[in-house]
Amino acid sequence: MSAAEANAGTPGARFCADCGAALQGQFCSACGSPARAIPVSEPASEGWGGLTSDLLHSHGGNGVFAVALSFLRHPVETIIRLTDDPTYRSQWGFLTAMVGGQLTLLYIVMPRFLAIFFHTPTATNSSAVLTSELVQYVGMAILTPVQYYVCRALGTRARSPMSYVKLCALSVSYGALLSGVVSLAALVAAVVIMKTVTEPGTTPIVQEMGNVFALLTMVAVLVFVCASHKRFWGMSWPIAIGVTLAIACVSWFVVYPGLGGLVERSGIGQAIGGVVGG
Repeated sequence: MSAAEANAGTPGARFCADCGAALQGQFCSACGSPARAIPVSEPASEGWGGLTSDLLHSHGGNGVFAVALSFLRHPVETIIRLTDDPTYRSQWGFLTAMVGGQLTLLYIVMPRFLAIFFHTPTATNSSAVLTSELVQYVGMAILTPVQYYVCRALGTRARSPMSYVKLCALSVSYGALLSGVVSLAALVAAVVIMKTVTEPGTTPIVQEMGNVFALLTMVAVLVFVCASHKRFWGMSWPIAIGVTLAIACVSWFVVYPGLGGLVERSGIGQAIGGVVGG
């Protein structure tokens, strides 16, 4: 660990105005630019009071709700603004809030709501859901360093590893936020269809509609990743699209299946099922 990284958490820490890395000396050790620090605001209070403050107050427009609304209005501009802002260091809290909200909505709230509303038993397999999510996030962690070096080689802007990790955390957060919003829209549409259309055979229609919503969400996330990588790295559109699709293919057809097989062989899925009872 460098001296700059060691001092990053101290009260007097300074951060580079260009890439957000911790400063030590007259030049940034990450991007090499002359040391131009942006003052970091005072840390928020600890404990439940700090959590409530982060959720309910804006902190200059960068609270959880404010960032979520900004992502929904201007996703690419928001992620570049937050990634390049060294005073914004709440990406992990925002990621936790978005992913936690998404999982709670998709696998707890919606199945139980549908079970009560349509008088049908819920069939959510909690262990399978948690295992699938575990595989996805471990796969993302494995691929992030690979993505960084590929993008650094093909991009035109110097970026530090930590700034790219910040970008990836915010990208996952946006995907979870968008998935939650689309799922709510799909739920409302399904309820309207099943309560207003009395003809038999509406269930396959609702299922097909859910598949269409999921496909549209995936396409929207891919477009968002392409656009954000183009801006972040200074890539051309063809390179940004090619890198995004290549990493997506490696994820879906190599990394995730491999990790899924490893989890199944190691018995992790059964262990999770024993803990959650699903």
